[in-house]
Amino acid sequence: MAARPAGVDDGSMTASDAVPSVVRASHSVLLAVSNAGPVGANAPSICRETGLHKRSVYRHLKALQELGMIEASREDSRRYHLGAAAVGLAVQASDQRAFLRRARVYADELTEQTGEPVHVTVYEHGTSVTVASPSMESLSSVDAFPITLGSRRPAHASASGKLFLAFNAAALTAYLTRPLQAFTEYTISDPHVLRTELVRIRERGWASDTQENILGVSCVAVPVWGRLKRVVGSLAVTTGQPLMPAPQRQTLLEQLLPAATEFSKAIGGEPS
Repeated sequence: MAARPAGVDDGSMTASDAVPSVVRASHSVLLAVSNAGPVGANAPSICRETGLHKRSVYRHLKALQELGMIEASREDSRRYHLGAAAVGLAVQASDQRAFLRRARVYADELTEQTGEPVHVTVYEHGTSVTVASPSMESLSSVDAFPITLGSRRPAHASASGKLFLAFNAAALTAYLTRPLQAFTEYTISDPHVLRTELVRIRERGWASDTQENILGVSCVAVPVWGRLKRVVGSLAVTTGQPLMPAPQRQTLLEQLLPAATEFSKAIGGEPS
């Protein structure tokens, strides 16, 4: 039996009816292509699976193809497979799930190993965001400067944020379209000075900040690499002290850097 055509109201309203009919129809076409597997799907099979009119199916196929979500088979141009854009989203979703699962483990294990609260961050909308932090059990023996899950720090004023800018030219270009706000007297607010700092970070492979976001707080961070040599996250330590002594920082780096390499390889990453 053919499925109810997308967007047709048969009186059985559900929560999904809030989705615009054109979006639901495109989604159903994309699912039909995905469900077809290696052989691919053609318009008649998509019509049968979705209940959509042939003309509507062709319209959605054309739009999805232009977006890169599907592509015509090389062997038979009347059949369609998932496109590079759809595959890329699937890969990223898989990477994100793997990253978050392991992030929590590394936050706990490294906190116990280093005696300092280690948290894991990602880059989002110009900020470094904590996505994993030590559990209360791991923090029980640590005199910790608290870093909460979901906390954000401006990229140019945080160790982890500067890592993301250093290894992502596009993100840096977009970031520098705005003024660099000074949060303390130590914040880097000159774009030229920031660029020089980012060159040093790329050369040495780690970043630090000393009271650049909050007075009395210093940090160090190392990159976690994803596929295609992209920095997808960081392992960071934030301490409630105005200046992290060089020996302490060196000891932390000797523990964090190998862990970050291990983390990167575990999620299929390619450390630079």
